[in-house]
Amino acid sequence: MTDRPEGRARRTAEALVHFFTHVEDIRHRLRETESQAAVDGLLAAVRDDGDVDTAVRRLNDRIRAEGDALGLYGRTRTTGAVLAGIGGGGRSRPIYLCPHRRCLRHQWADETDGTPPVCEDGTPLRLKVL
Repeated sequence: MTDRPEGRARRTAEALVHFFTHVEDIRHRLRETESQAAVDGLLAAVRDDGDVDTAVRRLNDRIRAEGDALGLYGRTRTTGAVLAGIGGGGRSRPIYLCPHRRCLRHQWADETDGTPPVCEDGTPLRLKVL
């Protein structure tokens, strides 16, 4: 991205649009306490006229740390191009996968009761967003 102030401001604004459009989905997908605190921190920064840019970057980092490669910024821009046979506006889907990457064990997140399923050894499956 650009280092120009207007580029950063536009990027932050687009991330905020995505955040407020999907805040409940984002909160539901995040499992770690630090990630939940980043959601609350962004809401507080917006409400209290705080450092929104830093709060957006922190939440983006937490979302990516929990396995969502796109984060907030990756969902803000599109070229408008749609490849044949590939949907352009589909919603990402969270899935739990084997934490050891040794087997094909998986479970769709929307099919769980809110707690992550576990592997045979009792380790919670890792959340990934497709």
